[in-house]
Amino acid sequence: MNNTVIAPQPPAPPQRPGAGTILTLVNGVLAGVGGVFVGTRSVLVTIIAAALAAALAAMVLILHK
Repeated sequence: MNNTVIAPQPPAPPQRPGAGTILTLVNGVLAGVGGVFVGTRSVLVTIIAAALAAALAAMVLILHK
């Protein structure tokens, strides 16, 4: 008879996004915001686009698996 007790493993720590993911997000945000300014020539629209791009990038980093 085997009386070995196997302890449960602790949960794995959450994965952090890699440098490639962060670099891609930063490049996408910069290109998008620059493209909005070139396309609209409006500083107000560009500021709104920058805020939305930053919010989307933050959501991607938070929800990244």
